[in-house]
Amino acid sequence: MAEIIEFGKKAQDLKGLRDQGLRQRKIEALKKVFQCSRCLLKCAKCGSQLEMSAAERSQFATPYPLCRNCQDEYREYRERTAGKRTNPDCYWYNEKWMRVWESWLEHQSCLDEYRQSKEFLQLLEEVEELLKKQP
Repeated sequence: MAEIIEFGKKAQDLKGLRDQGLRQRKIEALKKVFQCSRCLLKCAKCGSQLEMSAAERSQFATPYPLCRNCQDEYREYRERTAGKRTNPDCYWYNEKWMRVWESWLEHQSCLDEYRQSKEFLQLLEEVEELLKKQP
């Protein structure tokens, strides 16, 4: 009989470990999305530390926090896609460079859509509940 009780305890311990592993994976998934891809202290494109004042940042409307260099590049990209500019400021702002910006913006858009998905919002709620239960 003691062996049956011991087996039951081991099974419960394993379930607890699996549950703890799942909880940890959920928390890590959220940390990755928010800390890595939505940090307001670093440039969303190149990852450098943002050193601009709030006034400087609000001077140019961009959908993501960008450093001065990436902001200048973004402005040029937008002007060229809108047809307002045909000659680039820098010769290396070629068609491949335009594709890099296009694909980066598409990637950011997909991340935004993912963060608004039903499943991601459910994950967010579950992790909030888990964090409330932790001592």
